[in-house]
Amino acid sequence: MSVIEGRIEIDLYPARSKGQRVQLSSSRPVHAARVLIGKTPQQALDIIPLLFSICGTAQSRAAHRAICQALGSAADATAAEERARDMLVQVETGKEHMLRLFLDWPKLFYLDNNNDELPWLSRLVAHFRDALFENGCAFSLDSRLQVQHDSLQQLIAELNDYLERHVFGMAPGRWLNETSDIHSLHQWATHSDSITARSIAVICDKGWASQGVTDCDLLPELSTAELQQLFKGDTSEQLIAAPRWQGKCHETSPLARQFRQPLIQALHHEFDNTLITRWLARLVELAIIPQQLQHGAAQLAASEAVTDDTPPRQADGLAQVEAARGRLIHRVQIDADHISHYQVLAPTEWNFHPEGLVTQALDSIASGDSNGLGTLGHILINAIDPCVGYELRIH
Repeated sequence: MSVIEGRIEIDLYPARSKGQRVQLSSSRPVHAARVLIGKTPQQALDIIPLLFSICGTAQSRAAHRAICQALGSAADATAAEERARDMLVQVETGKEHMLRLFLDWPKLFYLDNNNDELPWLSRLVAHFRDALFENGCAFSLDSRLQVQHDSLQQLIAELNDYLERHVFGMAPGRWLNETSDIHSLHQWATHSDSITARSIAVICDKGWASQGVTDCDLLPELSTAELQQLFKGDTSEQLIAAPRWQGKCHETSPLARQFRQPLIQALHHEFDNTLITRWLARLVELAIIPQQLQHGAAQLAASEAVTDDTPPRQADGLAQVEAARGRLIHRVQIDADHISHYQVLAPTEWNFHPEGLVTQALDSIASGDSNGLGTLGHILINAIDPCVGYELRIH
């Protein structure tokens, strides 16, 4: 099964003194999940990663949790199984961040590109699945946890080493400790030859660090009850295509997740939510992932209780998952053992709202120096990161 992924079209009119300087439209198939209607829950779980090829693990995680909730089987899942599934989403988040780093950043900054390690990266999530679940099957209704602790530890060590060699030039944990403000960050960037460091050096040297400011608030935590009310309302179709919360556009992104981290706080204090703050949020998240996986592995090894806040069975199952690009929400209704309704709200719809984050960021640079405007625009879009292709046209 394949679904046309759609495309985001962005037109920038820097010479305009009146009217909209940024016009954004999307042909993303935001209602693609309707193909699941009439399917059994297991059929839906089999189709989801094919239907949503980008962030397929996060999509499967949200679908599995929502479907199990609607079936009343969510309470049967052990805390260890839920922890293991969350670990898989963390691994996929790291993979998605690194794909942008290795595939997009060399083009954006005119750097040499070495893709020799990409085959290893493409198999990363599958290796973790095999180390955590029987036959690597993590998102079936009859999945069974089967942790191979030695293999899991080896995979985490390999990921940590990969990040040290190809991203940070030092252990990720050390990088987090040694880059606590813009001065230490710039010092690291000027003494490292990695794609990561060189991208930051270019952003700072060209004076782009403070570009791309927006008025978008970070999307707050939303309760299941609040979301159910939105999804059931008369404006639910509009919510999925162009979401707002309390009448306002919001941002959901790595910056929202890492906002309280010391480096991000320091950058936000000096630069607000501009390019440099957003660019580093992705790297901070990437550096933290091995620590998160190690913590999860330790809990699995010790069979420690992990808090499981799965709500009891409801007529409508709803799950929220933090995917690489932001918060992903699935809602499902099941009647007579078949899917009767399925809705997906992806982070791209929040961040690429026609009046939202990307539009505001690009509008803020439209009145500036026209030299390098296209390059800066592409870098800002990459920092926010749509899950589909896009075209930026400057008029």
